[in-house]
Amino acid sequence: MTKKQLEKKKAAAYVVDTQPGNHSYAFVEGVGECRANFMWMVEGIDKGDIDVVLVMKAELLFIDTSPLWLENFVVTVKRHHILIVDTTRDKEYDLRKPEDEREFRELRTK
Repeated sequence: MTKKQLEKKKAAAYVVDTQPGNHSYAFVEGVGECRANFMWMVEGIDKGDIDVVLVMKAELLFIDTSPLWLENFVVTVKRHHILIVDTTRDKEYDLRKPEDEREFRELRTK
């Protein structure tokens, strides 16, 4: 993605505190539990408020995220053509591409 294309995008930075302790969680019946900021991010994508997700490491999206929330995230990202940018690896994931989705899902085990 070029700098000019990125300038037009509405970005959301997903930040995760990896230290043990109290964190704000959201629970939705039928979907499960995740960090509240993850839920807000998915809702923002679905409303059109977010065009690209920036995260220090893409595997941080999996922390404390139930499998159904993750599937909801993947479906929402695909539907709205959202890129996930891993800033540490300087890698973009376009989950509409099977190889990117496979690489992204493999991060869950890291």
